[in-house]
Amino acid sequence: MGVKILIADDESDIVSMLSRFFESKGFRVLPASNGAEVLMQVEKQPDIILLDINMPGTDGVEVCKRIRAYISCPINIRDYLH
Repeated sequence: MGVKILIADDESDIVSMLSRFFESKGFRVLPASNGAEVLMQVEKQPDIILLDINMPGTDGVEVCKRIRAYISCPINIRDYLH
């Protein structure tokens, strides 16, 4: 089983593109399209998280605050001005 990367973005095209890329490099991808899904996926203990800041419901900053207390992997928060 490869390194687990959680990819969170509300734009499915971005998640699909990044998933294909990382899977081709041997990563196991855990996709999420909103904050609630991220909170569920972190239970699978990802090794790294790519997190969109602008997601519906619970945004990336709030998700990061909630999960940081019990997960220590690197989190890359991105903000593309859509």
